[in-house]
Amino acid sequence: MRVLIVGGGIAGLTLAALLERQGKSPVVVDRRAGAADPGYGLALWPHGSRVFHALGIHDAFVAKSEPMVRYTARDDRGRLITSSEIPSAISRFGHLGIIPRADLIELLDQALGDTEVRHGLSIDTLSQADDHVEVRLSDGTQETFDLVIGADGIHSRIRQLLFGRLPENDTGWGCFVWWGDSRLVASGETTEHWGAASFLGIYPCREQVCIIVGAPIERLRPDEPDGRADRLATLLTPFGVAVDDYLAGLPADTEPLFLWRMTDVRAPAWVDRRVALVGDAAAAFLPTAGIGASMALESAAVLADELSRTNSTYLTNALDLYVKRRRGRVEAAQDQSRRLARLMFIKSRVLAHGRDRLLRFFSMEQMLAPLIKDLKKPL
Repeated sequence: MRVLIVGGGIAGLTLAALLERQGKSPVVVDRRAGAADPGYGLALWPHGSRVFHALGIHDAFVAKSEPMVRYTARDDRGRLITSSEIPSAISRFGHLGIIPRADLIELLDQALGDTEVRHGLSIDTLSQADDHVEVRLSDGTQETFDLVIGADGIHSRIRQLLFGRLPENDTGWGCFVWWGDSRLVASGETTEHWGAASFLGIYPCREQVCIIVGAPIERLRPDEPDGRADRLATLLTPFGVAVDDYLAGLPADTEPLFLWRMTDVRAPAWVDRRVALVGDAAAAFLPTAGIGASMALESAAVLADELSRTNSTYLTNALDLYVKRRRGRVEAAQDQSRRLARLMFIKSRVLAHGRDRLLRFFSMEQMLAPLIKDLKKPL
């Protein structure tokens, strides 16, 4: 069975590596022309990290990631809202760690054997027949596959070819992301400051920390690089942190800075005949619950599992089973991330104050209950 995977990110590379281990020879095309951008820190819950056992990279992931042992939330004046160790129940299921996205992509690249990865390419068109899919690549070449997988992220070209341009769920917020000194927070302690029209997250990743500063887009003004550092200093000051230390790793105003727009999208269907979607191409996540990457890894594992028990003749049944096993679980997690976004991305100081008071009554076990419940369910 000839398989094309469009997208060399987390879901695409994981799926390719798993299919390799079944004796298949998938082809991967990826818009990325070179090494992955450092991007941001990713929390991987046991939902996702346990997939690495099948790829032989679990120990390497544990070595490269920072164990998440405590979560602390403060308000926009630095006052404590809640602080607690991550429940021990999580560790029963696997490793919970934070890793730079680029490091994770590197690990997944290393998990591949002879899979052909073509960088700097995308899909221009695709046409489906009863027993194959014809695609034309951005370099003009045309090829035929039994199955095409769209693993090309939130702005998926494959999803667009299937369903047209879909409206995004836009919170109106964005986040600037950069890297800072590891001494900014205690080892293993994820710290977030929830403010009114502002947010600060500090996520330890071994030898550095990922700094995320969020606000409504009109406050960030990403299209105006001049004065960017001053605007970020203004956002950071009320949090009571050492502003100069946090800004030390910030790129100069004249240099690019990663902007993470707080949007998501949901595909109306995950499969169309011989084309399937996986990861963010199927359901892109807001980062509020920190579960999107883990869901993508799980979905890649389930899709590979279903493909291990079929051939091209019976492919559509395998894809239907993949959707039945994954779509409800993934979209429920996506709904949870949207609910958290409504709680986190608040502009009103009065509402933010009420939220902070309410959160003091919830334990970490209560907040993580949906994740723990999922871990107890079969895939």
